[in-house]
Amino acid sequence: MPKDYKIGMLVGLVLVIGAGLTLSLHPSLTIKASIAGPGNAGAEPGHIEQPGITPSSANSLPITAETKGEQKEVKIIEGPKYHTVRNGETLSGISYQYYGTENKWQKILDANKDAIKDVKNLKPGTRLVIPE
Repeated sequence: MPKDYKIGMLVGLVLVIGAGLTLSLHPSLTIKASIAGPGNAGAEPGHIEQPGITPSSANSLPITAETKGEQKEVKIIEGPKYHTVRNGETLSGISYQYYGTENKWQKILDANKDAIKDVKNLKPGTRLVIPE
């Protein structure tokens, strides 16, 4: 083999090993992590996972702000909740996730009649309104 070819192969091998080490030591640099957003490495798009916080309890958390040594409570104006359907999800599963019971799937269906064409075949990526 010519000497230039051997050098090129060696440089390419070093670059591949370096890229592999960099990505394995810094998982926040992966494509999946950059899609999920900061602080959610490995999460699927549209879903933010926070330990100890369920979607139904997230809006009821007390929030305070500190101003010049004083703590003041900040009120949150609640708006509608949304859920992006993932592959394999069902209305009863989404109902269990937000309400703690599978029996309130009809409530979600009623709020999303325009978006849901077939109850048994939810399309991934569909954005659903989750009523209170």
